[in-house]
Amino acid sequence: MKKIFKDKVFLSTMLTLAVPITLQSFVTSSLNLVDTMMVGSLQETAISAVGLANQYMFIFTLCILGINAGASVFMSQYWGKKDLQGIKTFLGIDLTVGFVAASLFAIMAFFFPEVIMDIMSDDAAVVALGANYLKIVAVSCLFMNFTQAYSSALRSTGQTKLPMFASLIGVGINIILNWVFIFGKLGAPAMGVEGAALATMLARLVEVVFIVSIVYFTKNKVAAKLKELYSFSLKTVGVYFKTSWSVITNELVFSVGSAAYSVAYAKISTNASATMQISSTLINMFFIFLTGVGTAAAIMIGNKIGAEEEAVAKDYAHKVAKLTPVIGIILGIGIWISAPTILRWFNIQPETYKAAILVLRTMAIFMPLRSFNAIMIIGVFRGGGDTTYSMLVQAGTIWLYSVPLAFIGALALKWPVYSVFFLVCTEEMIKVPFEYFRLRSNKWIKNLVHEKHLS
Repeated sequence: MKKIFKDKVFLSTMLTLAVPITLQSFVTSSLNLVDTMMVGSLQETAISAVGLANQYMFIFTLCILGINAGASVFMSQYWGKKDLQGIKTFLGIDLTVGFVAASLFAIMAFFFPEVIMDIMSDDAAVVALGANYLKIVAVSCLFMNFTQAYSSALRSTGQTKLPMFASLIGVGINIILNWVFIFGKLGAPAMGVEGAALATMLARLVEVVFIVSIVYFTKNKVAAKLKELYSFSLKTVGVYFKTSWSVITNELVFSVGSAAYSVAYAKISTNASATMQISSTLINMFFIFLTGVGTAAAIMIGNKIGAEEEAVAKDYAHKVAKLTPVIGIILGIGIWISAPTILRWFNIQPETYKAAILVLRTMAIFMPLRSFNAIMIIGVFRGGGDTTYSMLVQAGTIWLYSVPLAFIGALALKWPVYSVFFLVCTEEMIKVPFEYFRLRSNKWIKNLVHEKHLS
């Protein structure tokens, strides 16, 4: 650890990238937390409805982030070569692929919200409330595509503050509009769950207008003209998908797996579902710190590989691997201590409160292992261009191990929700050897921009 803290360049670069990215991710994810907390003052049925509806939006968000991350692998390596046209080309691909995905998710949420909610819950009241939420929030999928694509391009070129400010503005707008529309303030009707959806949709609109306007008004280095964005050929798209399909699949595997857990928890009871919606939202808020470190690591490692400094990339990867369990311990302590205080913000029954504390403290115990696994997947291997290996590990451990255990615990064993959650968490122990030996092998280093991919 002493070598890590003596490397001023490594620490300075990591902090410069990780702090704004973490803050942006924290603020962006706060939109769901704010919805859950403010709706939570209504009733547990509303908490469950919004939480389960947001599982669908979570799947969409990770799908878009997978598309962005696939493009970022190229953009960060192109930035290492100082090739701006390469960055703009992959930004165009990012926007195009993202638009197709966002349109599909938006159409499903707007026209078939009941079908989606029926999969999530057997409770008719939860289904009805969640469907109303989804129908309104559907259009925000299109806004998020543009916001996240430009954020990825900015971060890949070392510009992390603008995306952070956009997210800060978005969550501020969301809090104010939630207060107005959920509770009927300033002359607006009290809309409850539907008010939370409307506030979220308008906040996403403000985000995209802000970030795209600033990029083009200031003539930022990623402010590409239409001709530059859509100069890519089918060959370039093929190169993108050759690497990115596994990143996108990885995010979908993870998000659909998370939705499957939610279905298993909902089979226990509506109270169990509410417990996990609150707990998962809070766990994700802590997990954001790892996302920031992982994204920063991916950019740093990708930049060095693009600049053909592979020895430095290896050194950075091993330093990150040593640092992340320590971060996990700190986060675990934070979750353990803060759980009782944070849960008092929610209007929930004593039984739900006690179960949520046990769930959060279970995650606190597993956080060091989860930290290492997450940073290897979203940071080191992704930055190195090795996207398929992590996807296979993720898919295997989730769908062959933890999802089956969740349903066995909920339906066959009829265990309480916190015990089922413990079973799910043991997946982290299975992942560690796969990630550790891959790191040591150095097979994760792949220079994707050594040759020009544009034609």
